[in-house]
Amino acid sequence: MTFNRIGLVLAIVSSLSCVSQAVYKSSEKFKKKGSFECPMEYGVFANPTNCRRFYTCNGNVVYDTPCPTPLYFDDAKKLCVYKTSELQCGPLALTTPAPTTPDPNAAPGCYPPACKLPDCFCSEDGTQIPGNLLPKETPQMIILTFSGALNVLNGEPFSYLLNETRLNPNGCPIKGTFFLPHEYTSYYYVQKLYGQGHEIAAETITMREPEDYWSSASTDEWLEEVIGMKEILHTFANVSREDITGMRAPFLKPGGNNMMSVVYDYGLDYDSSLAAPFSEVPIWPYTLDFQHPHKCSSGHCPTRSFPGIWEFPLNTFAAGDDTGSNCVFLDQCVFPEDPEPIFEFMSYNFLRHYTTNKAPFVMNFHVNWMTDESKVTALDVFIDHVLETYPDVWFVTMQEAIQWMRNPVPSEVAKSFEGWKCPRTRMPGCNIPRTCRVKLQDNTRSDIRYLQLCGKCPERYPWLHNIRGKKEGKRVKDLVQKSTT
Repeated sequence: MTFNRIGLVLAIVSSLSCVSQAVYKSSEKFKKKGSFECPMEYGVFANPTNCRRFYTCNGNVVYDTPCPTPLYFDDAKKLCVYKTSELQCGPLALTTPAPTTPDPNAAPGCYPPACKLPDCFCSEDGTQIPGNLLPKETPQMIILTFSGALNVLNGEPFSYLLNETRLNPNGCPIKGTFFLPHEYTSYYYVQKLYGQGHEIAAETITMREPEDYWSSASTDEWLEEVIGMKEILHTFANVSREDITGMRAPFLKPGGNNMMSVVYDYGLDYDSSLAAPFSEVPIWPYTLDFQHPHKCSSGHCPTRSFPGIWEFPLNTFAAGDDTGSNCVFLDQCVFPEDPEPIFEFMSYNFLRHYTTNKAPFVMNFHVNWMTDESKVTALDVFIDHVLETYPDVWFVTMQEAIQWMRNPVPSEVAKSFEGWKCPRTRMPGCNIPRTCRVKLQDNTRSDIRYLQLCGKCPERYPWLHNIRGKKEGKRVKDLVQKSTT
């Protein structure tokens, strides 16, 4: 990405008559298809006659959607991918979930008199603002979240995108939240971003497939994967344990009560794995004292009460031109190779939050968004645009959002809000990383892996049942105590 390129896009953006009119125009690219009937209310489904197209169902309304050239729709992955021998065009047989027995210990519906901040927050439809503030009194939070392995392929652009010249209204640099898995992650880049004040959160160690594994994983398996990942981040990226307070499930496949039990028992504050269907008024984060207030698009959401644990739902993004294009990760929506319509898509969805109930605008990306020049440029221009145009917009981390929701204050005094003051100085990472050549050894394999970090090389490649990389490994539950709070 060059500054000339950014200048060109800024010129394009400045010519827009009004951002509130911005829509993601795709002309003839998307057309409603009346002959296809949605097998489910929401989802994406293979086109039986054309592997370059697929159907999107949004509230039982069907749209015929193309993959961008030269990609093909893979019905197993539900994504547009490059053509390989493993491509499954479909349509594959739909699996009907087995009927479930109602949980006798299920959490009750929201009961506001029994739910008081700072420890509990709920509303019947999920759209109410904490502290009963009016939208005009509420600061608009934008939360940039990035999921996936940080490494040399995608790590450098973050220093430019999240540079310290981009400031919130109180003069502090904008920050982002990173949900990190272990495999292929460079802890040099993790330590670098953490040192700059960004939030580091956990995914899992393995990100194993098939994706449905995670829905049925046991409590012990979630413990090894999530809390194990937290310990790896502490050990090899020098991230304080107290600063790792959140998690996100791989592939957005939450593990129901088993997963949330680990969050609750081992001292995490929040999860961000539950996708919510598109709605004109977005959902605010809520605590899991009561039932979640939206349809569970992700499947296998928790049913029991986990008092005080915050859930940041993934509000579905949608186009503003009735094409039916929707996604919960921005890179899962289909865009042309042009920054302008991507910017317009971001602006339309931002305004859906800003002009209704000011729910935090959580922008979900995979880290590989940063390898596409058009996408980086669009995000770059979007950040500058909202900072310059809206004086009550704040780019915060999920930790900072929780601090405000626990103690909500009006926009007019947000500049002095304690939880949003400039973060304390953290120890910076190293200038030259060390690359370790270490053996991965588990029950099924023994091979050589490479690990990039700033500290000392471990004796073994950190992995399940050996998170500290010792010659003799131990399970997480033998190393980490349950939370006592």
